[in-house]
Amino acid sequence: MTAVRGLYVVTAALLVAGLGLRLAPTPLPAARAAPLAMPAEAQGDAAPTRTPAEPRYDAIVAANIFSQDRTAPVVRFLPPGRAAAPTKPRGPTLHLYGTTVGPDGAVAIIDADPNIPGAEIYRLGDLVAGARLIAITDSTVTLAQPSGPLVLRLPSAALRRAP
Repeated sequence: MTAVRGLYVVTAALLVAGLGLRLAPTPLPAARAAPLAMPAEAQGDAAPTRTPAEPRYDAIVAANIFSQDRTAPVVRFLPPGRAAAPTKPRGPTLHLYGTTVGPDGAVAIIDADPNIPGAEIYRLGDLVAGARLIAITDSTVTLAQPSGPLVLRLPSAALRRAP
């Protein structure tokens, strides 16, 4: 019985220590990046030629990517010589036109297939542009994608009345 009490005491002490470490603010040391030296065999014997200025990566190396105060950069970093990422979404554009409940259950009217003109009718469990339809409410449809749920919403009444 005393061994069990001892385990409870050790557990309580570890719990208090863990909470203390979790709640205590800890400043992170400033990261300093040292310039990299080129090996002697890579420098060669020839006279140095003029090369374009190399970009500086010090800010990237010194940044704390795990900081809770970190915000997204204004301009995404691209290494020199790389093209900008495409801005258009890769998948089909999905548009929810309406939902209704009939004798066979709830259905959603979604324009998902660019090869079919107009919208199509989908029921629970159907595949919509490769994602499984898992929920239909009066104003939303939820699709299960590998990256997480995608919720399609009906446009508000004010947007539908606009000419």
